[in-house]
Amino acid sequence: MTPRPALAACATTLLLLAGCSTADDEPRDPDSSDPTSAAPDVDYPDDGLDLVDSPQLKGVYQDAIQTYIDFERGRRLTAREGRVTRLLAFSALADVVAPYRAALKAYGDRGTYSGDVTVEFISAQPHGDRLLLDVCVDARMLVVPDGAPTQLGEGTRAPQHIEVSNIVGPWRVTKAVPIDGSC
Repeated sequence: MTPRPALAACATTLLLLAGCSTADDEPRDPDSSDPTSAAPDVDYPDDGLDLVDSPQLKGVYQDAIQTYIDFERGRRLTAREGRVTRLLAFSALADVVAPYRAALKAYGDRGTYSGDVTVEFISAQPHGDRLLLDVCVDARMLVVPDGAPTQLGEGTRAPQHIEVSNIVGPWRVTKAVPIDGSC
């Protein structure tokens, strides 16, 4: 196929798809919403994750937030399924995922986690190709099997520091560590 017919076919397809759009399909301008209404919390009940006060960042930093959310969902699913999930593996560097792999290997098939974890965003600070997050992880509703490794989760409420970095294109969690203090 020559370039001109290929371009025409592509344009026709786009026009057909645009014609199928409904009002519900249209993107919403965040600035046009009611300024008094807060952004809705994002919940992932199937993953055992509830997010509170998710930062509303613009552009690439919103992509970084989504990468962290995918990482957190992956952590919860890893504990629930007893294996490192693709969501965890693809949203973080191998060095960040390695402790979870080691914990699962040491723990074996002696049970999986259940219950929910709530993550509250305390701060989000964009810094060039990094996004620094401080979060409070409330895992008091997490059901932890006897003898389970703490790396997969503990029934506590504690602060964590997260770094999400842009690694030549995609965002990845490059650091996820507990920090001293309480929240």
